[in-house]
Amino acid sequence: MGNKDFLTVTVGKARFSVITENLIRCEWSENACFFDGETLFAVNRRHNGCDAQIRKTERSAEIQTEAITLFYLDNGENGFSARNLYGELSGKPWHFGMKNEQNLGGALATLDGADGFRQTDDGILSRAGWFTLDDSENAALEDGWLKKSLRKRHTDLYIFSYGTDYKKALRALFRVSGPAALPRRYMLGAWYSRWWAYTDEEILGIADEYDQHGFPLDVMVLDMDWHHHDWTYRGTEECKRYRARTGYGHAGNLGWTGYTWNRRLIRDPRALIRSLHERGIAVTLNDHPHDGVRSHEDAYPDFMRAMGLPPESGVDLELDAGDRRYMEALFASVHDKREAEGVDFWWLDWQQDHLKPVIRGTRLSHLPWLNRCYYRHAMRDGKRGASFSRFGGIGDHKHPIWFSGDTKATWDCLAFEVAFTASSSNAGLFYWGHDTGGFFGEADAQLYVRWTQFSGFSACLRAHSERNAALDRRPWKWGAEASEAMRKIYRLRSRLMPYIYSLAYEGYAAGEPMIASMYLDYPEKEEAYRNPQQYRFGKAFLCAPVTTPTGENGRASQRVWIPEGTYYHFFTETCYGAGVHTIESPIDEFPLLVRAGVPIPMQPYKSRMTECASEELTVRCYAGASDTFTLYEDDGISRKYEDGEYLKTRLVYTEKNGVYTLTVSPEGHGYRGMPTARVYTLELIGAPKGLRLQTQDATLTFENGRYTVRSSARDWNEPFMATLA
Repeated sequence: MGNKDFLTVTVGKARFSVITENLIRCEWSENACFFDGETLFAVNRRHNGCDAQIRKTERSAEIQTEAITLFYLDNGENGFSARNLYGELSGKPWHFGMKNEQNLGGALATLDGADGFRQTDDGILSRAGWFTLDDSENAALEDGWLKKSLRKRHTDLYIFSYGTDYKKALRALFRVSGPAALPRRYMLGAWYSRWWAYTDEEILGIADEYDQHGFPLDVMVLDMDWHHHDWTYRGTEECKRYRARTGYGHAGNLGWTGYTWNRRLIRDPRALIRSLHERGIAVTLNDHPHDGVRSHEDAYPDFMRAMGLPPESGVDLELDAGDRRYMEALFASVHDKREAEGVDFWWLDWQQDHLKPVIRGTRLSHLPWLNRCYYRHAMRDGKRGASFSRFGGIGDHKHPIWFSGDTKATWDCLAFEVAFTASSSNAGLFYWGHDTGGFFGEADAQLYVRWTQFSGFSACLRAHSERNAALDRRPWKWGAEASEAMRKIYRLRSRLMPYIYSLAYEGYAAGEPMIASMYLDYPEKEEAYRNPQQYRFGKAFLCAPVTTPTGENGRASQRVWIPEGTYYHFFTETCYGAGVHTIESPIDEFPLLVRAGVPIPMQPYKSRMTECASEELTVRCYAGASDTFTLYEDDGISRKYEDGEYLKTRLVYTEKNGVYTLTVSPEGHGYRGMPTARVYTLELIGAPKGLRLQTQDATLTFENGRYTVRSSARDWNEPFMATLA
């Protein structure tokens, strides 16, 4: 206990570290040699200053915090057991090896092939009030890389104890494992993707069609056909012989990995990317790195020289992600060159297999390690990291965002995705990018609309499909009714981007999930555990996406549970109180309920919804309660926010004695590219008729039951207050 930053106690071959009142680390090592470095899970084990009582003898230790009482007896056993490690977690008896029967679920690495419910891996949250995470077989890091000399007979256990305070559990997770990273702003926007061949003219044509049809677009995904495939260079039989001879080749062939532009389709890649950037659209390329940089690639000579090998050898080196020299050579010879042409980030596809060569003592798959490598590679030039890949497990929340895989277009799959996305927050995963509408299956316009409504209130609105023209996810290709219903959601998400980006910052700064199951806020209410079809989208919205077809009346029903307070239906402005409600929705609506009192920051519609802040800010409030919200803004891509380059605007809405007031208070240094002046508009819904404006330098209108107060232009740091009475 010599270092004041750490609170530890050692008894024989066991060591215990108090990290927070809700989290204790327990280690046992056969040679009493303990590991203090990072793992892919743990990056910070410092004591947070909480009160802890420690009593130690030569052969025992007792540790007590607000939530944990832990006993250890050195009884000569080779490791922990129920006989030597036990205690109370949140006031309930616990012992080593006890099974957690009430886990509330977490995430999965992928939903590939899913057409309905799947059992998830465990998350941190459990109705038992505790969770243990075994980090013993995780990869250890040394000097920023995988540590090859591993711990012998080492147990590394993290005990979380939180009772029903699930938010404390998440805060403890982010304390030890690092915060849920703030994504680049454009990754929260609208994406277009499809898996089939395309030309540069077609890609630009699709981008222009989005504008022509009134749909926003922020990210263009170039799937596998951007590069040559091995079957271009080798016949099918030769491919089979090559695989038999070398023993590798992803997914049964050598056609998935590639790094050389297919110029028969994309004649001038640099010009294509420049044209997309001029339109304000980011670009990502699909990458299956499994088979490495092979001899037919343009980058092969540079790669081999970086590996210290002669290019004329023609040797094909399989991906060795655990080798630092290999990964540095891969990034330098391939990724750097594509990024110099303008590629913004990479879609790391597949890679669920185990790392090869295997590092003894671990069960490390490629996913968590490659996600970290790609994310950190993207942090050059002062940018935030960026990764788009399948989930690498608890601890991978530091590398957003995630691709959930190739799902089937079924109603059951949509219903599962809703619940799955919320439970994923229990593992710290806040940002899924789903294949909206499903990757493969039957073409169902109604299903696609309902999936779009769900994706519109998730981390990003990403469309993707297999090589099937009937499934092309351009929204305007699904009939007039479906197209109009989807346009409504796309444009609404564009208007809500200031609110959505603020939620992302809250995830980073406070550990608050963007999407949360109802029990996160209402752990004592049984109904909170019985309604997986709905979730909280920040503090303002309760979402219950429709996951069944419409009936003969042209409407679909959804059950909605409101725990307390007053809520308004966003589309109809119907007011609902606490209780269970069955809400019927036509195809262009779904149960999207807004909590009374929460000020919601909105922007004018933008065809690039994630562009930096607008010179106009609308704050919408629904009468019935008083509440606050903090609008967060920065440049959307750099790490300068870590040094204070951002703007926080506190929005305070109050109701008292018939007086309705909104106060707008900007705070902070601001950021590069922000507007120098701003016009504020207050929209007030649900207040009684006959109110008068008490504020100078503003105008008031009243139409269709809605008050609208509009200010004159104000300096970016000048506060504003609107009062109606």
